[in-house]
Amino acid sequence: MRRFLSALCVLPVLLLAAPGQAQSVPETRLKAIFEMTPEQMASTGAWTKSAYDRLLAHINSIKDQKLREFVLEMVQRPESKVFNAKATQSYFASPAAGGKGHHYYPGGLPVHALECIEIALAWADVNDKIHKLKKTDRDIIIAALVLHDWAKVWYEWDPKTGLVVKPQWYPQSWGGERGKAKWKWMGEHGAVVYAELMKRGVSPSLVVATAASHFDPHWDLDKEGEGLNPALAEAAKIVNMPPIVVQPGKQMAEWWLVTYTDSAWSYSHYIAGHTALNIIEQVAVDLGLKAGSLEANKLSWFVLTRISDYRIYEEYQSANFDMAAAKKLVLSVLQDSTAHEVKR
Repeated sequence: MRRFLSALCVLPVLLLAAPGQAQSVPETRLKAIFEMTPEQMASTGAWTKSAYDRLLAHINSIKDQKLREFVLEMVQRPESKVFNAKATQSYFASPAAGGKGHHYYPGGLPVHALECIEIALAWADVNDKIHKLKKTDRDIIIAALVLHDWAKVWYEWDPKTGLVVKPQWYPQSWGGERGKAKWKWMGEHGAVVYAELMKRGVSPSLVVATAASHFDPHWDLDKEGEGLNPALAEAAKIVNMPPIVVQPGKQMAEWWLVTYTDSAWSYSHYIAGHTALNIIEQVAVDLGLKAGSLEANKLSWFVLTRISDYRIYEEYQSANFDMAAAKKLVLSVLQDSTAHEVKR
């Protein structure tokens, strides 16, 4: 690890390209980046490491000791007892999307969980202050949002392509033979975590809270066989257990605090994520790499473990949507990431 940090943190001598072309990055530095694993990238990026540490702090703030220990175990030793599968990739180094989009980099999963938790807790603070509430259950909010995308530890980084691959045992998206649920592509990672929580015997309220990140407990409760209740029923089938059924008029307020957060992924996925990944790929091509190659994908891992896709989009927007400004920011990180590395 020290070898990678020393190679990355030393200020490189810039190799100037021909006039009108982008400045280059020394071959030795690119080689050091290409040799890094997802775990090394996530753990040495100050941005991703700080997000993971903050996430652990939230987990350790859970007051219920049994729940706190359960969530820590799920994060630190991810294993599916339902599918008899131990994760070979850590929660820390996992992405929050299965394809190019939101938080699609090593460390993206804890970043996504962290932002959801802090948004939800801010909503809780507002509600408590305005409505004079006294019993908002913050434990269930934190636990649900840490776990809602937990199954993405099996969104594994392919060392041959730099893209995400999923194991053969992974459930198919709902629809067709498996039944129906709103957003039929939601079946896979949702199915794994809802079923796992049921199998592990956690409270039904936590199972529903976790699923509420993907399904609004009112609008998506049950629409012609699609929605929250059908999703819970599909997960129950996997573990051969009675389904959890949410009754109208008997819904926890905390469930919507969970819903409010993950529902903002349209910005993080299609706008910030897609734009940032496109910009990084353009820089990779400028550096002589092939678009979509393992090397180009690894550059995106590296950059996005150092600065957020949101930060890249901010630069693009602030420059009146000028790609050149955002590309300059990305190139600067590739040339010298000293300010963005974990301090040893």
